[in-house]
Amino acid sequence: MKKYIIFLVLVAGLGVVLNSFLNSYIQAIFISFIINAIMALSLNFITGLADQFSLGHAGLMALGAYTSAVINKEFLGDQWMFIPVGVLAGACIAGVAGYLVSLPSFRLKGDYLAIVTLGFAEIVRVVILNWSHVGGARGYNGIRKFPDFLLSYGFAVLLLFITFMVMHRLKVSWFGRNLWAINEDDIAAEVMGLEIAKTKRYAFTISSFFAGLGGGFYAHHLGYISPGSFGFIVSVQILIITVLGGLGSLSGSIIAAALLTFLPEALRSVQSGGLDLRMIIYPILLILMMILRPKGLFGRREVYEWLPARLKTKWGIKQ
Repeated sequence: MKKYIIFLVLVAGLGVVLNSFLNSYIQAIFISFIINAIMALSLNFITGLADQFSLGHAGLMALGAYTSAVINKEFLGDQWMFIPVGVLAGACIAGVAGYLVSLPSFRLKGDYLAIVTLGFAEIVRVVILNWSHVGGARGYNGIRKFPDFLLSYGFAVLLLFITFMVMHRLKVSWFGRNLWAINEDDIAAEVMGLEIAKTKRYAFTISSFFAGLGGGFYAHHLGYISPGSFGFIVSVQILIITVLGGLGSLSGSIIAAALLTFLPEALRSVQSGGLDLRMIIYPILLILMMILRPKGLFGRREVYEWLPARLKTKWGIKQ
């Protein structure tokens, strides 16, 4: 309990520093990092723990974003204090959609499952694209935002903290052990009496709920969303963050989200003769990382498990 209190105090102090000394651009990048971390955590729960390859997170994120934005504007008086209600509603809709998609999908696995989830995400995007009530191709604007950075940052950190805690508790519970068993050998797990399809379905529903949570906050962070904000590339970016951090490592997803959010911005000024070298350096770094660390930065371990073992092995430091 003490370490969580220390964490919250440090995060609160960081928020004060960001609000007092840094400009709105850097503040927005920090919020984007938190959203990316929430999305990566939600995908890692199904892809990392249960080894189910999903490419539908952009669709789930879109459902959460549009649901939250519409509910807040049209049913909750367009007030910022009701943003958490809209975000929760968006998460619930995404969770229900994830459950419905999982009913036929989890009779499949591997590439077939990826195709089904990708198709679902594309269906969501096309429906929104042709739905004039939410702006269609023009997008949905005028979405209520928090009145100041500290409120937005505090709510974002709360969402990240809840997401991580729930995912971590599930990971170390009997349900998480069932997912590890499916990951290792689903045939052996089924022989031992584990209901494979049912377990995967529950995991995907939980993952979808938190993807909708991230999407709902995303809408109220930007104040404007469009179908183009939830294309195929978004699902790929979330997957890259998840794989880079380590499949099964929740804290690794947060570290990877920080790297892949701040690194492109740090490289933004690297140019030569009008050529944006950022788009060359960034992919090369990712390729090298995958070659040197094929299992991700931390593999299946959490950072607080990996670091002491690493220090002891390399430097002889005893914990």
